[in-house]
Amino acid sequence: MNSILDRMMSPMNRLNSGSGTRFRRSAAALLLGTSVLLAASSLPQAAAAGSVESGKSQVKANGKNFSVSWVKVDVTDPRLEVMPVTAAKGIGYDESFSSMIAKSGAVAAVNGTFFNAYEKDASIRYPNGLLLHDGNLLHSGENQSIIVDGNKAVDIRKVNMSFSVTVTHSGKPYTFSPWGTNKDYGSGQTDQVVWFTPEFKSAIDMNGTKVVVRNGLITEITPNAVYVPYDGFVCLIGNSSNNRNNLLPNLHVGDSVKADLEVTENGQDIQGADTWQAAIGAGPKLLTNGKVDINPSRDGYSDPKITKQAAMRSFVGSDAAGKLVMGTVNGATMQDLAEIALSLGMTDAMNLDGGASSGLYANGSMLTTPGRALSNALVVKRYYNPQVQVAVDGKLAGGFKGFISGDTTMVPMRPLLDAMNANYKWDNTARSLTLKQGDVEMVMTVGNYYIRVNGTDYWVPNPPALIDNYLYVPLRFTAEHIGAEVKWDQRLYRADIILP
Repeated sequence: MNSILDRMMSPMNRLNSGSGTRFRRSAAALLLGTSVLLAASSLPQAAAAGSVESGKSQVKANGKNFSVSWVKVDVTDPRLEVMPVTAAKGIGYDESFSSMIAKSGAVAAVNGTFFNAYEKDASIRYPNGLLLHDGNLLHSGENQSIIVDGNKAVDIRKVNMSFSVTVTHSGKPYTFSPWGTNKDYGSGQTDQVVWFTPEFKSAIDMNGTKVVVRNGLITEITPNAVYVPYDGFVCLIGNSSNNRNNLLPNLHVGDSVKADLEVTENGQDIQGADTWQAAIGAGPKLLTNGKVDINPSRDGYSDPKITKQAAMRSFVGSDAAGKLVMGTVNGATMQDLAEIALSLGMTDAMNLDGGASSGLYANGSMLTTPGRALSNALVVKRYYNPQVQVAVDGKLAGGFKGFISGDTTMVPMRPLLDAMNANYKWDNTARSLTLKQGDVEMVMTVGNYYIRVNGTDYWVPNPPALIDNYLYVPLRFTAEHIGAEVKWDQRLYRADIILP
């Protein structure tokens, strides 16, 4: 399970407690980072341009001819990141495909999971499948899912993603499991319990009790409409007698709250999902290990529009080289789509939302234009600087990324602080971190090219900097002074920091 208690904690509390991986996107979050300064001679080179290819192929499948638009992505390129995106107004709304591409800085994109496209109320066009980015659950579900994991491997698995929530009152824990995340089951479902994250930007005004969590604590329990705070969550609890008698009595203002991401496959827990880069759930599945694998009932589909009819289709998966493959084609059945995927050299593939939702983009060109606004999409973002994965003692720190600037590789320090059990203090006024480890005391200040170690100032080529409210400082320098070793994995573009 992936603890995300840290997402709910204040900046100072987060400096003095567990992992901060879930606060990356919070504007007010302050997480600490350190960086690895690698010698110029050993500086790894980022993958070359051309990691995103696109084209159009004429394919014959089941005796029919198809014109297929496709995109192939080398997900090991350290300048690329695969991620789901949702509408700018929040989950439940839709947005043009082109706008999603522009706001995310995408170099490639395909439309994502099914959603309530025909809902007249534009605020409740919820996705139908799961969405996950950097270990953060944006929308719960159980689906065949395209996954890019922490080792940059592309996979398709039928997984169930949800939260388990533990509330502690007077030292006594109470655990419950919400029905879902960032969705509404309707006013008739008075027994519903729903977990809302900051990605849900609308007012939570459904019937029921709203439990507001900020900085890891319950701050309000109210029947009134509320918004999800940037530093917390809201739990909607329906007005059933079951909830009134069994759940609500265990919740009190001031109680501490810890939420854990739970991911299962065939009822078995999956470890390490907090390191997954991205996941989107849809289906049905088309291919497994190079063989046709279509079973709509297994994957939860019975609508003939999906199971039998020919239509505009979008698909996603991987090829034998491990590349992410995305595509669109018109007039295909699921069986046609599976044969088309095989013809493109894919080994694993699944269906996405289609029809008027089908959209495909690569390298500045709209290869397929959707006929409507979308709830979500799967995009490939390109960064200016190579992104560096961070591991401590061989364990990948999910949600944390560094980057290379010149001869300096900047990577987060937060995992180090957790692993070291070091004493440290953040001075928000001076914008400096004081770290004590053994007989070493270091003071690192934002914008200062000198780091003080045991009273002596040492010059570093890249000064500590706050980027997206994260502090970065040169790690080679830091590592040398705490006796750590840095190992480099070129394929994963990963710095593994081995502590003494």
